[in-house]
Amino acid sequence: MSGADALMIYLDRAEAYNHTIKLSIIDPTEDAKGWSWKRFKATWSSRVGLIPRLRQRYLRVPMGLNHPVWVDDPDFDMDYHLRRVGCPAPGSMVELCELIDEFYAHPMDHTRPLWQVWVVEGLEGGRVAVVLFIHHALTDGVGILRMLDNFWNTRPESDEDPSPAAWHPAPLPSKGRLLWEGLRDLPGVFAANLPGAVRGTRAGRRILEEWRSKGLTLPPVTGDSKYPAPFAKRLSPHRSFAIHSFSLPRIRALAKARGATINDIFIAATSGAIRELMIEQDGTAPTQPMVATVPFSLVPLAERTRDGNFSTVCHTLLHPEIADPVERLRACKRDADTMKAYFEATREANIAALMNLLPPAVPKIVDRVNEMKGGGLLPFWNVVISNVPGPRTPLRLGDLKLAGWYSIGQLVHGVALNITVWSYVDQFNLAILCDPEVVPNAWRLMEHFQSSLAALESAAVADQGAG
Repeated sequence: MSGADALMIYLDRAEAYNHTIKLSIIDPTEDAKGWSWKRFKATWSSRVGLIPRLRQRYLRVPMGLNHPVWVDDPDFDMDYHLRRVGCPAPGSMVELCELIDEFYAHPMDHTRPLWQVWVVEGLEGGRVAVVLFIHHALTDGVGILRMLDNFWNTRPESDEDPSPAAWHPAPLPSKGRLLWEGLRDLPGVFAANLPGAVRGTRAGRRILEEWRSKGLTLPPVTGDSKYPAPFAKRLSPHRSFAIHSFSLPRIRALAKARGATINDIFIAATSGAIRELMIEQDGTAPTQPMVATVPFSLVPLAERTRDGNFSTVCHTLLHPEIADPVERLRACKRDADTMKAYFEATREANIAALMNLLPPAVPKIVDRVNEMKGGGLLPFWNVVISNVPGPRTPLRLGDLKLAGWYSIGQLVHGVALNITVWSYVDQFNLAILCDPEVVPNAWRLMEHFQSSLAALESAAVADQGAG
């Protein structure tokens, strides 16, 4: 297990669950046979072998001398991982998300493969939801694309995999073998990661000195006391989840009109939504920018040779203190560009490389102190925002059409709000996960995002009229 994968295991606590949400909305109307739970279960069971990690669990190396290892689970039980439930009437996205709130707020069994599927029937229009809870140790946000593609891309005439992988798991390795292999691999781990970590750290120091000498704005960091962090709290056990699908062509047209990227529009609309939320909660508008944590992929999907985490994080500033939507967009774009430049300069000194160099006891201790402080010691801080380009062509499982796809990562102590967008075909699918003790209602924040986006569009139309 890489250091980045292992970090997700170490951060998993009673309130800080490290499983992520992958929500597929199925439209069975084009299937002449109609929806069938029995058939879907057989299909899933036949295809699970296409993703080997789904039948693996992890074992810890004795005395914590190296990170845990993945092993085939000889006791793999499909019935434990694949479950079925009905959605309360009327079966809207609100009722679905309320179910997800309840399912999500339970720790996973770490003696089994770290995933579980709840198939939710009874949605409006006859649709069905496949809710995959998958631990972040198995893959990052980009890596799930490979799993999605392997599972959903089938021949139209076939549901089941025509050649399911044989399953003959070996017995679990002994503690002595785990210890020996953990010690054996340590020199290679240091050789592979130490030089790059040193180069990246030096490059980061140089670029900060250069920017400082030119009077340029420096990128924010975790726990920076000069910025307010209203979402940097110790977590409760509860979660609130909301989703909404926007038109991707709509977002793309707005970005083009403003000379910005889709990600710039996303960050600016998020800033506006948080502004409205804080006015509603506190009675006053924010007066300062705030730090947001942004995941970055280190290895393109096409270049990955295994599942796992190939990501790191950087930080940018949200600008809820700016009332004018156009000025807010300009400020968000400026700071996002700064963040990207810093990431490119320091990418070798990433979380994965640094975690590979640390003994397991170190991140565990830091995590415990971070929990007591309510955040500030880990790279994740205040709010996580993420934008992942998803599949551009519709996916199918036989005649079952994948009508929509939503994905979001976890919360950690110090991050009580996660806002993630996934595009799928012509959809811009937004998901919000929060701790309701800090952000009482994810749906209310979603409404603020919609109004913030509309305000930015209105400003663009007004500017075009004036021009």
